Amino acid sequence: MATSLSPADPRPGPPADPGSGSAADPRPAADPGPGLADLSRGRPAEATDGEAAGTADAAGTAGAVEVAVLGSARIAAGDPRHDAAGRLGGLLAAQGWTVVTGGYGGLMAAVSQGAAAAGGHTVGLPMAPWEHLTPDRSNAELRWSDDYAQRLAHLLATRVAVALPGGIGTLAEAAAVWAAAQTEPGTARLVLVGAGWRRLVEAFGAELVVDEKDLALPVIVDSVAEVPAAVQHLLDTPAEILGARG
Repeated sequence: MATSLSPADPRPGPPADPGSGSAADPRPAADPGPGLADLSRGRPAEATDGEAAGTADAAGTAGAVEVAVLGSARIAAGDPRHDAAGRLGGLLAAQGWTVVTGGYGGLMAAVSQGAAAAGGHTVGLPMAPWEHLTPDRSNAELRWSDDYAQRLAHLLATRVAVALPGGIGTLAEAAAVWAAAQTEPGTARLVLVGAGWRRLVEAFGAELVVDEKDLALPVIVDSVAEVPAAVQHLLDTPAEILGARG
């Protein structure tokens, strides 16, 4: 089953049963988050493929460990899950890691704003075709994608992806990271946060054609406080030991 960690012991524990794209955002859940005063809707005209279009120079973060956070855009301020996402952003930034989110509202904005408030570097992954949405202003850097495949490539290029509560988009992105981790030693690893993910992984084990090595690839933790230790464990452990089959 999936690996679990506790805050007191960052080593893998016994087997355990087990969102998108991320400081508060007072807007209603349907709203993608506050707009950028200096960024038009959609992709800036001067941005080209492979360039970071944002408010900070990405060169200063070269070589930094990048941790992506997935989560629902529909969970707004006032929800305990939104507050926890903001705390998570601060915890990740405190480790010196670059925090990558989908770039829009909800839990994505909460994570990004929490990281920015803690002095961390934040990266958003907005989609050029989504002209009705504006990236959250807390993103210091934007890496635009023209399609979903390009966005997933940005996600898989991070070192670790952390999945918070979310919907179909969060599930799809977490599953993509999980699938790549089975066969690609150099791709992102996966941390799942919360009891909901534990129940899902338990259901996957019962209903899908998977084995113990597949189910052990993600690390499952109960709270955002445990995430930094889980991420560090994945950074420190060779992919082959984690279960990647190459």
